[in-house]
Amino acid sequence: MTLESLARAVLRLRLFFGRFGGGAMLAAVLLASSAFMWLALIPGISARVDREALAVAQTRSAPLPKQVISPRALAAERLAAFYSALGDAGHTERIITGLFQAASDAGVTLDKGEYTPAHETVGRFDTYSITLPVKGGYPSIRRFCESVLLATPYAALDDIQFKRSSAGEPDVKAKLRFTMFLRPGAAVLARAVTGEAKQ
Repeated sequence: MTLESLARAVLRLRLFFGRFGGGAMLAAVLLASSAFMWLALIPGISARVDREALAVAQTRSAPLPKQVISPRALAAERLAAFYSALGDAGHTERIITGLFQAASDAGVTLDKGEYTPAHETVGRFDTYSITLPVKGGYPSIRRFCESVLLATPYAALDDIQFKRSSAGEPDVKAKLRFTMFLRPGAAVLARAVTGEAKQ
């Protein structure tokens, strides 16, 4: 391209724009910029708005974060749950009555029992060991043990011994040892807490 052809092209453009005036030139510039915005900028903005709306929806539908519990509060909560699961030391007669009723329901002979109360100082709970000599068929004894453990969630079956007098005898003699884990009375627990505070 020579200098003369470049000058000719510039002259043609000046004549073209001179024919329409300044207003037409401004309108052409505005039209071109609006077309550029429509084709280039608006789709990008629209996509960004869609992404942000999706992010907001996901944030709203996400589960709330779990509360952070301090180790001390968590330990206190677990200790309270432990004590609430224990039986009541003031109602051991109900426990014994429940054992005899469960034996009767299961078809097991239960005449007597040996009862040994104890206190766990460190854990601040009571235990009540109950040794029961029972007699009955193996399924009946098993049913008796299951019903006691289901009805008394704070009970543990520590030991079970079977003895049969002869091979032909249908009934079995068994010695069962249950331990009941009990919540001490309020006065005992208060004394234990006070004693711990003094140390």
